[in-house]
Amino acid sequence: MPHCRSDKRPTRINNRKKIEKDLDERLKHLRVLSRKPSANPLRIKLSHVSLGELRANYRPRHIGVDPVLLQDAPNFTIYRSSQDTPLLLYGSDDGFIAARFRLKDSTSDLLSQLSAAIDALPPTKHYHFKGIKRSAYQTRHYGLWCPYMLQPKLTAEHRDDADVADQFIHLCQPIFCEMTAILGGLAPRVFKEFQRHPLPNDAQRPCGAWSACAINNGGNHPNETNVHRDVKESPYGYSGVFACGDYIGGDIVLYELRCKIELRPGDVLLFPDSLIHHNNEKAEGSRKSIVAFMQDNMNDYWVRKYRIHKRGSE
Repeated sequence: MPHCRSDKRPTRINNRKKIEKDLDERLKHLRVLSRKPSANPLRIKLSHVSLGELRANYRPRHIGVDPVLLQDAPNFTIYRSSQDTPLLLYGSDDGFIAARFRLKDSTSDLLSQLSAAIDALPPTKHYHFKGIKRSAYQTRHYGLWCPYMLQPKLTAEHRDDADVADQFIHLCQPIFCEMTAILGGLAPRVFKEFQRHPLPNDAQRPCGAWSACAINNGGNHPNETNVHRDVKESPYGYSGVFACGDYIGGDIVLYELRCKIELRPGDVLLFPDSLIHHNNEKAEGSRKSIVAFMQDNMNDYWVRKYRIHKRGSE
């Protein structure tokens, strides 16, 4: 992954126009691909929730899940993993909410490599933890973000691990590219908003459309994780998670959707993790995952840099 360059050349308007044109061309290509014969997805319209309602209820702080949903969780609908049938979930307003896909055969060989690479990452340093503890999973963050600063920069863990972090991000590129293509096919506006504006010093987005990723290592037989929302992400975006390792269980519970989604190694899930309370159930075996995300403070940076209106503020 290219590091931020040290030159201070200003980003020109024509560079942003070129990015916009390139994104339009990529979306046109994705629309052509979507019309080709492929596996028929399982399309579910959820009558009890809408995308608009989820966004209207968003708050940029941690709020506990509805106790009724917690009580009802054992009875939630379970969507089992399928190699041939993607899962698409829409709200009652026809807004796209979530999708699960199996990675292409061309990326399946990466799963064992990624699992081994996650185990081989250097031990994490003990940074002061400022958020809410979500699980006993070992988690680190690679890529670009800008919490508590005005301009995006590489995470402390990425800077610490240096070449190891760059090599790991490079290994993940085929999967990030496939996840980006899925995002473009299902949420083209988010696809463009995530990539429309340049990063400082022409730095590249490390994770496809996303600027950063979280790497989660549950070790052996990880316990259930705590229920949470990722409130630092934009309510108008989606995060992408893919799982690897050798395990059973570990289903993702999406409380407001009243469902559980099975994620087998090689499955990808896109969903708005800032809007939906979620957690992982207990797993047997070695479960790992990588979550590509875009923090809302990246949007704040672009608002400051290019004097644009922040979505939802107009």
